[in-house]
Amino acid sequence: MRVLCITLFLALTFAGAVAVPAQSFVKGELLVKYKPGGTVRESRRSMERVGARALERFESLGWVRMRLPSGMSAEDGIRAFLNFPEVEAVQPNFIYHLLATPNDTSFGSLWGMTKISAPVAWDLSTGSSSVVVAVIDSGVRYTHEDLAANMWVNSAEIPGNSLDDDGNGFVDDYYGWDFRYNDSDPMDENGHGTHVAGTIGAVGNNSVGVVGVNWNVKLMAIKIYSPAGTDTTSAMLINAYSYILMMKNRGVNIRVTNNSYGGCLEACGYDQATKDAIDALGDAGILNVFASGNSNQNMESTQFYPAGYTSPSIVSVAAADSSDAKASFSNYGTVSSDLAAPGVSTLSTYNGSNSSYTNLSGTSMATPHVAGAAALLAAHRPELSAASLKATLMNTVDPLTAWTSLVKSGGRLNVARALQTPTACSVELSPQTVRVPTKGAFVTVDVTTAPNCDFTVSSNASWAKPSSDVAGSGSSIRFWIGPNRRISRTALIAIGPQTVTITQSRN
Repeated sequence: MRVLCITLFLALTFAGAVAVPAQSFVKGELLVKYKPGGTVRESRRSMERVGARALERFESLGWVRMRLPSGMSAEDGIRAFLNFPEVEAVQPNFIYHLLATPNDTSFGSLWGMTKISAPVAWDLSTGSSSVVVAVIDSGVRYTHEDLAANMWVNSAEIPGNSLDDDGNGFVDDYYGWDFRYNDSDPMDENGHGTHVAGTIGAVGNNSVGVVGVNWNVKLMAIKIYSPAGTDTTSAMLINAYSYILMMKNRGVNIRVTNNSYGGCLEACGYDQATKDAIDALGDAGILNVFASGNSNQNMESTQFYPAGYTSPSIVSVAAADSSDAKASFSNYGTVSSDLAAPGVSTLSTYNGSNSSYTNLSGTSMATPHVAGAAALLAAHRPELSAASLKATLMNTVDPLTAWTSLVKSGGRLNVARALQTPTACSVELSPQTVRVPTKGAFVTVDVTTAPNCDFTVSSNASWAKPSSDVAGSGSSIRFWIGPNRRISRTALIAIGPQTVTITQSRN
């Protein structure tokens, strides 16, 4: 991470580096991550020496958002903080934008629901009001005739009384929260968030408008965009993710987030702070569904974040047209994009009034088809983990020749097949205990799991680390165990829900 942050800014120093445009991050701010076990005194000391001041702390992630002294560039700030041994990573406070939605010819009303076999799925389940989907977007028009009955409300909060009734640190967060303007009203002023919310969960069988993948569901409104829908920041995203995590830990059954945003110029580089926050949601059992982007690019050669992060809890969605061909604008990639879903001329709820509807196109529109399918599956099979939801959606696609070389699963979403043949992920390891000589060694652990059952890998010791980035699925993982000629020591390596014990001693 240290090298990454430097190369983002020192394009002339490191060959092949790409400079981050100044307009792609918040001027005068940085996000700094301190090593585990560090003290508040150490962080304050480093800030004092640089002349920076803390604006907010993300305690559970170890990151601090701070203001640089007047006149100091982000490049100089990164150089300064990387000189401190207690600092693990430094990055700009990147700016994010909503994905553009190109206007293509309409293919008819709700053709996507038929394409993904939603009517067949509805014979098994039409959703559940106990399942919550967090819609992270431009807000939601929560008074819309086709959404109002399916909006999540914080039952522990009394709306409009200017009190934090549930003691969660947010006053009057009845429908969710507006992190763009830091207030309690996440009303959509753009239309984008209302549109994706309708595809996830417009009320079914109510004789008006459209129907979502779920007839019944609860939609939590998380606003991170202005009325223009032009940008947000890493800090806003982290605050939004942290709120969702907090409410999950307080008992709200949030199973899925919908994220129809991302890409350059707002986040041209790898944003470790945002990835940490996404991974924290995944660790809490939340599946995070992201748009693959609308630039008609191969994500393996031109990376697109956040959808392209190697994270077990991320599902990256490409857009298909009504003929099951790749939408002309859709990004793709057999590693970084997981599956396709309808994303051209999608009719859904909109923001003009409480009875507005419109057609929009984009991977933004494909993403809620998948998020909605995940929520429907969670309603039908509530025991499934986030990993199982992801694996099921990928293992039950309609395999299509057109998508074989474009997405990892090789196909387009089929929600009926997902409900009919779910994948229950488990992980088996061999061996589970390993003894290593003092001179060090490479250790290989065989992993047995179902296809697309992704998992995280972590170690509690700096001397026992995987030899490469292995987050995801695979059949074996190789670790390097460093030399140690003094006392015996033990490390615990977590692979998914299982643990390998590494013991290093002279005997």
